[in-house]
Amino acid sequence: MEMSDLLRTYNISPTMSASIIPLKEAESRGLLFDLKEPPGLVSKISGYDALFSTGLSKDYVDKREFSLFISMRELLQNALDEEEMVRGQPDVRIVQDTHGTWIVDGGRGITVEALRIGGTNKECWMRGYYGEGLKLAASHLTLNQVPVYLFTGQMVFRFIALPREGPNPGIFILLGRSKEAINGTKILLSGYKADQDFMEKIVRFWNKGLMAKQIAEERFSSEDCPREMPSAIFDYPNQLYIRNMYAGEMSEVSRRKSLFSYDLWWFRFDVSRKLMTQKMPQLFLEIAKLLERSGVARRKFAEKLIEAGMLKKKAVGGGLAIEFNPSFTVVEGHLFVYAFPKGMLDAFAGVLGLEAERDLIRRVSTNEEAESAVSRGFIPILLPYELSEQFSSIPPLQNFSLT
Repeated sequence: MEMSDLLRTYNISPTMSASIIPLKEAESRGLLFDLKEPPGLVSKISGYDALFSTGLSKDYVDKREFSLFISMRELLQNALDEEEMVRGQPDVRIVQDTHGTWIVDGGRGITVEALRIGGTNKECWMRGYYGEGLKLAASHLTLNQVPVYLFTGQMVFRFIALPREGPNPGIFILLGRSKEAINGTKILLSGYKADQDFMEKIVRFWNKGLMAKQIAEERFSSEDCPREMPSAIFDYPNQLYIRNMYAGEMSEVSRRKSLFSYDLWWFRFDVSRKLMTQKMPQLFLEIAKLLERSGVARRKFAEKLIEAGMLKKKAVGGGLAIEFNPSFTVVEGHLFVYAFPKGMLDAFAGVLGLEAERDLIRRVSTNEEAESAVSRGFIPILLPYELSEQFSSIPPLQNFSLT
């Protein structure tokens, strides 16, 4: 095909023509490769017409430290976004057959332009947001001997690394014609059979064990995005999901174990796809936002604090006090360094059997103040000084007396 025919056939903007190499010119540029396909795919592909340079190289992909897990997560979240955009539900199909593993969505399809680094059609609420996850994932898999094919519309895109024997090959995409018209996108990981347990865990609502323990799910927007999306909390320990996608064990990604599991929509990883230190406060603040929207979750949270020994009643000066001493090595304790969710004091009083005395609770910091509060008919709550300034919403002892 001539360049004008290629641009028209593959709906490519003329501004991208410098990245398109007709196959008849590839050899003269030293780009040698084998067009032979696995036998089962021959019936699906009419032929290839050109190479598209993504601008990526092996060194760049390696520096991003993608893995099989991260690559699968990126491919799946892209498919989930497309399904939710077009159909309103993230209903992606995973199919395994003699060709390998297919990720199938009924979304908008993929354009050549979207396969450029920096090219993206993401919206603010979507799971993927850096505009490079699919490209990096497919590149990583290709470099690690898992060929990746994208079937979309009447086109097929195949990722390849060239020159194959070079120390730092570039990532190219073969542009071809499919024999079958596809609505949406079908991604084939050729020859790869995904582990069933792995697949069930990677997406929150595919994890049946987790979903059976859901306490609450709340939909709300963020400061930067008006669309309401769901965050959830589960009576299931130590798992963290970000926008429905498995991030890892909380004890690994945040360096603190957690008594609950969470799926937080409005929290984002760093571009490295890891939880960096500077992101930690936002993690706790997002959990606090979820708790503020669910009385059921707050009560369960308070019950778990009692079970862990962080919240208790104690005898003081012939009366009753509340002692709150959160463990900062646990997510549910460290949260209170950054926030005291609205309504949490009511949850504390409820699980401690003090609903009727809720208005008598006063904030103190020493045993002497606690004894003084009791002597004046109040119920003191003893708090360590490291806690969030938001605990000031609990009235202090000073200047209060019962009449």
